[in-house]
Amino acid sequence: MVITEFGKRCLTALLLIVFFASIMVLRACAGVFGVYIFDALILIAATVGTWEICSARKLNRRGANAIVALIVEALIYFFFIIGIEIFQEPLPWWLQIIVSLVIIAIFVLFIGLSNMVDKKLAKECALQKKSLNKEAWGGVLDLLYMIFYPGFFFACAVVLNHMTTDSIGLFGLLLVIFISCFTDIFAYCVGKLLGKGSPKMAPKISPKKTWVGFVGGLFGGILGALIAVWIISGNSTLSARLFNLTKDASLIQIIFVAVGLAGAIITTLGDLYASFVKRKAGIKDFGSLLPGHGGVMDRVDGIILNVPFILLIMGII
Repeated sequence: MVITEFGKRCLTALLLIVFFASIMVLRACAGVFGVYIFDALILIAATVGTWEICSARKLNRRGANAIVALIVEALIYFFFIIGIEIFQEPLPWWLQIIVSLVIIAIFVLFIGLSNMVDKKLAKECALQKKSLNKEAWGGVLDLLYMIFYPGFFFACAVVLNHMTTDSIGLFGLLLVIFISCFTDIFAYCVGKLLGKGSPKMAPKISPKKTWVGFVGGLFGGILGALIAVWIISGNSTLSARLFNLTKDASLIQIIFVAVGLAGAIITTLGDLYASFVKRKAGIKDFGSLLPGHGGVMDRVDGIILNVPFILLIMGII
């Protein structure tokens, strides 16, 4: 029996839903163990995603590659966890930023300066009439790109995951997943059903995305946010915290309608940027790990862009 591409897509989606539902149950019920299980999921996704981006954009100039970027990200995570284990809470945000910037600076300077004194590179540049400075620091730009995309967004997911006070981190993760996934589902379904002949959003970047599908995605994002609020409403402590912030239950709903709307727009922008990267690279998908869906970055491109936004909202709460 031959499974169609649509069949593969549906089967993979079903398996992913079951898998993520299981992980979320562990995250909600297994205490510290559940938090670190979710950390492991984020780190695996970051590893595969960084490799896919490096391969797609051919980011391997002058000493910079996916392995170096992952080493930097692993060190940043290591110091983040040290803060939790030693001080029983994450390092202050400003100190974590300083530590992260110092780690990045060490690797940036090592790659840049080692290339500047590389006699072989200097000779190649002289023969080809190229700028040594530009060639030497090209690897630095590649490294910084990988650390930012997707590294920074996965780092924000780790921080969000470790916001354990009153289940705020769990609520944030639910918002990210529900808003992003419902945006994608509604945009796809509405675009398929009503998008025939509809103007394209960005035909040169993503020919299948229509404005009709985009509007459907907005409704999906709002619905996803409200479902997350409904799920977390069973947590009396968090519900009381939200009520104390607004003093009005109706206002809470309005606020998260706005959060869902903004999250849907951010999800769409994430999809469009990933499509732009793929078009520039001349590829259809970032990988083939997920049958019918492509690679890891093909699934999380919109999700990871939502994480810093939701992290900010949870920080305010």
